[in-house]
Amino acid sequence: METFEKAAAAERPAGVRELPIVTGHLALDFANTVDNRFDHLGTYPGLLHWAVRVDILTAAGARRLFETGPQSLRAAHALRAVLVEVFGGIADGQPRADAHWAGLRPFVTDSYRHCDLLPHRGSYVMSWPDDRPGAVLWPVARAAADLLTAPDLGRLKRCAGCPWVFLDRSRNGSRRWCSMEDCGTRAKMERYVTKRKASRPR
Repeated sequence: METFEKAAAAERPAGVRELPIVTGHLALDFANTVDNRFDHLGTYPGLLHWAVRVDILTAAGARRLFETGPQSLRAAHALRAVLVEVFGGIADGQPRADAHWAGLRPFVTDSYRHCDLLPHRGSYVMSWPDDRPGAVLWPVARAAADLLTAPDLGRLKRCAGCPWVFLDRSRNGSRRWCSMEDCGTRAKMERYVTKRKASRPR
């Protein structure tokens, strides 16, 4: 019988990198799961592997869900499509979240329907059961709703080097890249090569 660990390792072909987690926000990280045309949520093991990496699921929880079968994969793709439309539009200066709320609202409603409140450091935190098909999607949907109503929404940007969106939490609001180590470094190298070519004698 195939295990979750073997399935997760096999779903990423040779030459495809581990997905960078760079935005600092769960809903945006979920939206940014297509990397260089490879869909890291393209398979159910891929979805569960991502959820373990961002601490939505424990490895044990992922194993349990893997054994139940890919019941939430289609819903995950639907939620991601809505988040790409909503947050991509805002980052591009075309804020029409209200137009996509009909698509997002069922996920948010389902998230609150299944959550529990747990005491945490004198307050409470929302928690979801990790043995049901929606366990990966509920925290993401809640995070998306929180961001849409947060002051941080004004810091949403699209990377200057790729389609990903991120929150610019830099002090002066000058961040341009999803990651300086990734798109930022690539852009610097391209500028360097262009400058070297321009400086060569003809």
